[in-house]
Amino acid sequence: MILPQEFYFEDTTKVAKQLLGKVLNIKTKDVKFRARITEVEAYLGVEDPACHTFGDRRTPRVQSMYLDGGHSYVYLIYGMYYCLNFVTRTPDHPEAVLIRAVQPFEADAKPKRKDLTTNGPGKLCRRYGITKDHDGLRLWKKNSLLYVSDDDFKVKNQDIVATTRVGVDYAGEAAQWPLRFYIKDNPYISRK
Repeated sequence: MILPQEFYFEDTTKVAKQLLGKVLNIKTKDVKFRARITEVEAYLGVEDPACHTFGDRRTPRVQSMYLDGGHSYVYLIYGMYYCLNFVTRTPDHPEAVLIRAVQPFEADAKPKRKDLTTNGPGKLCRRYGITKDHDGLRLWKKNSLLYVSDDDFKVKNQDIVATTRVGVDYAGEAAQWPLRFYIKDNPYISRK
């Protein structure tokens, strides 16, 4: 079942946790990929110094964050890595969830370190060919190049690890907010 757009209108932290275990569906011209979401980070909009819309910043780069929840937001970091986010809430509350890692359906349950090609936001985008062309897509539409579905895989609350976000030291005390969530003991996460 595809997640409805309304799923993304909820509180961003709640959406982030509920995305764990959901299925990211990626379509290319030749292949369809499926991967289970294993790690995410929540970004809380205009009041969050680590968020791209902090202070109600409006630039061409962040335009998709001002769409209704349920759209993709893809941006480039360090001039070479794309990152995939899911916009949450409403245009008045431009927030998002960064997809940090996924477990490919075809992957080994106990992979070797060299085989981990989706355990980081830039790595997963590179693995699946996600680029700026995937920005602003409707995640609740099956004909979209990206959509999210639920196959009834359950992640229990006690299996969710909450910790600080990665790479946001510039954000002052917000760098310590426990807004990074991952599935405990899953090898497909970016770091412990």
